[in-house]
Amino acid sequence: MSDLLSYHEARTRALRRQLRADPDLLLVGGSLSLPFNPDDGVAAEFPERVLWPPISEFATLGAALGAAIGGVRTLVAVSTASFAFYGWPALVLEAANVRYLSGGRTRAPLAVHLMAGSRRSGAAQHEHTPQAMLQNVPGLRIYAPGTPAEIDSALHAALTGEDPCVIADHVLLADVTGPVGQRPGRPEVSLLRAGEDALIVSYSLMLQRSLAAAAALAADGLDVGVLSVACLNPLPTDALVEAAADRRALVFVDESRAAGSPVSHMLARLIDAGFDGRAALVCARDAPAPYATHLLDEVVPTQARIEEAVRRLLGRLPAARG
Repeated sequence: MSDLLSYHEARTRALRRQLRADPDLLLVGGSLSLPFNPDDGVAAEFPERVLWPPISEFATLGAALGAAIGGVRTLVAVSTASFAFYGWPALVLEAANVRYLSGGRTRAPLAVHLMAGSRRSGAAQHEHTPQAMLQNVPGLRIYAPGTPAEIDSALHAALTGEDPCVIADHVLLADVTGPVGQRPGRPEVSLLRAGEDALIVSYSLMLQRSLAAAAALAADGLDVGVLSVACLNPLPTDALVEAAADRRALVFVDESRAAGSPVSHMLARLIDAGFDGRAALVCARDAPAPYATHLLDEVVPTQARIEEAVRRLLGRLPAARG
């Protein structure tokens, strides 16, 4: 049994489910949806469990980490991922290392929800993809869902596990619809579209653009599959290798810059496992996010760029005119 839900609805339902299941769970930051999506109504339903702190990520993440270490599971909502940099010490220096430094005696079940990526006209200080940096931090679990079912699974995993987690969410996914099961699955690797000619590997918003590109390419006779990798750290390497086995053409799509991007890491792991086919990276260009949307489309991967990368890899670019 599954329900057809929007991404926003699936996120809200998953959060409500965990708040009801865990009477000690605290939501710090007020809402996972505001200010970009409609109010999820969680604060009104659980007023004693939702905290609206002053705007200070350094203080918010530090206090939430202390609560988590003290045994109170916390979920911190950071509405703009760029501002999480102000809370880097609590997240990178402390939360990620608590279990290691204590020999396993102390844990920090802290979950941090980031609205990451390009939200259109957010400009250079509001449109970062911190998951690319955070994947280099041992001890942090990082989820980057791209479908309603994946945000359902990611929230469940983040709010029931014992490791500190970061969910790199995307504001532009709110209206995406899809089936969501009654029980959350595992947010790891899933083949969303089969295809023999090439396989696109992606996550988050770029996953949706990859699916649209594959559908458009199918109209021209190209059979392109799409693989979602919703868990970035620890990377489910075995599942990734199995899903990409015997593929001769892989296209990796990421809103991060290519240097140190999650998809670059995926490609490296596949090469380690013996992949020797053709591959292409479609990543954000090495420039700050422009305010003007027509310029932003020159930086962040678009559906057209994904289609072009697939055609180029397969030697199927259209003939030049004139």
